[in-house]
Amino acid sequence: MTRKAIVALSLITLLSGCAVSNVNTSPSPSAQATSNAPAITTQDRILHSYMMQVNQIVAGQVGRLRAEQERAAMKQTGHPVPLPTGACRAVAVILANGTVVRAELAGCASQSLGKVELAAIHAASPLPPTPFGHNASITIETIAPDATPGVG
Repeated sequence: MTRKAIVALSLITLLSGCAVSNVNTSPSPSAQATSNAPAITTQDRILHSYMMQVNQIVAGQVGRLRAEQERAAMKQTGHPVPLPTGACRAVAVILANGTVVRAELAGCASQSLGKVELAAIHAASPLPPTPFGHNASITIETIAPDATPGVG
């Protein structure tokens, strides 16, 4: 699944909790023929910006937790230990004030990486307040790159 598809699904997930109304439900045939692509609204941009901000915050927490794991593993073994790598996706339910009330994995490269992802989401709480004052359910995805053991 591409990043654009993930962002689109995330926006759909976030919008599913919001009331949506159409002013004009039957556009003219010429309008339908000329516009095959959905229009991106200001609200869509605000929601996308919020989701990007949340992803960056959680990615920072994942990095900090992985650095702690690496230090602990090196202390225990006396030599660098490779950490699990790959992508991890979770769905988080966030209250309007930014408090994370629930997070569940929606796919992860490994079980240990999934634990780090969930711990990072909860450690990042409270997140910035959600736009428009509504509770939200958003998809958060982070990628844990190949680490250089002993560096960082």
